Amino acid sequence: MNNKLWTTWTLALLSTFTSQLSTSFAQGSLAPPGAPAPTMKSLVQIEPRTPISSLPFSITNAGAYYLTTNLVGVTNANGITISASHITLDLNGFALLAVPGSTAIQSGIYVAGTYTNLTVRNGTVSGWFGSGVDAYSGGASRNVAIERLTVSANLAGYGIAVQAGSAVRDCLAQNNATGILAYGALVSGCAARDNTEVGIEAHDSQVRGCRTEANGGDGIAAYSSAVLDCFALSNRTDGIYLGASGCQIIGNICSGNNTAGAAAGSGIYVDFFSSHNRIEANHLTANTSAGITIVTGSTNNFIVQNTVSGNGLGNYGTIPAGNAFGPIVTATGMITNNGWANFSY
Repeated sequence: MNNKLWTTWTLALLSTFTSQLSTSFAQGSLAPPGAPAPTMKSLVQIEPRTPISSLPFSITNAGAYYLTTNLVGVTNANGITISASHITLDLNGFALLAVPGSTAIQSGIYVAGTYTNLTVRNGTVSGWFGSGVDAYSGGASRNVAIERLTVSANLAGYGIAVQAGSAVRDCLAQNNATGILAYGALVSGCAARDNTEVGIEAHDSQVRGCRTEANGGDGIAAYSSAVLDCFALSNRTDGIYLGASGCQIIGNICSGNNTAGAAAGSGIYVDFFSSHNRIEANHLTANTSAGITIVTGSTNNFIVQNTVSGNGLGNYGTIPAGNAFGPIVTATGMITNNGWANFSY
């Protein structure tokens, strides 16, 4: 092969190889991609709530708020005042504390009008001379949820007070005036102890699965309300008091009530202006007065399937005419009576 032919062939081969390399390792455009952009989340994205770090504090805009630490109030001012709808207030496990020794009628949390869609949860409200959480006095607030609060030593008002369409869930109320006040609300899974007046006061409400103990008045005072599956123990007057018509009192345990020894105190006490109530399947023991008392003048009540034992002044007081009740069985041994029977043993 002559040198000219060899040179031609070699150049052709190198040309092909260089073309393939150029295709395989192309780098694209060298133009810059644009200005740098943030790659980290902002503080608002990480914690999209408003912190509360001192008292008094006023909430006037919808949104979510949270405590950053335990907070102590100032004299003559509510701790946190809510003046807007659509609020979530998370105490974040911290406490709202009153000024020690203050006698000003102020509340730890006060709802100042007819606002709706409010949630308060997860912390302690203690020592206020008014109420712990007052969502009642300022106006007919609606759709208020109070969850997982401990309210204590609020001495001149309520531990918690709510209006219609509200719910109080899994709260503890101790050493207040009245533990929990509910109008048109649901109270569930709560405990009320050592309050100077009533443990739970319910108007047109449902009280379910709660425990009241050693309160200075009634354990539960029901006005046209349902009280279901609750404990009422060692309260100073009645375990459950019925003060208005149309109540359902079902499946409760009332024991050791009327620690004051009053003639009128009972496990369940139906006052003379309270009629058309259903009292069913309750267990009443060791109350100082009667297990169940129906006051003369209270009529059209339905009393069935209760078990009443060991009460100081008789298990059943006299049931006035005009009420419907199952037979009261006092005999021991095999039960052969109908399913509506009440038992006294």
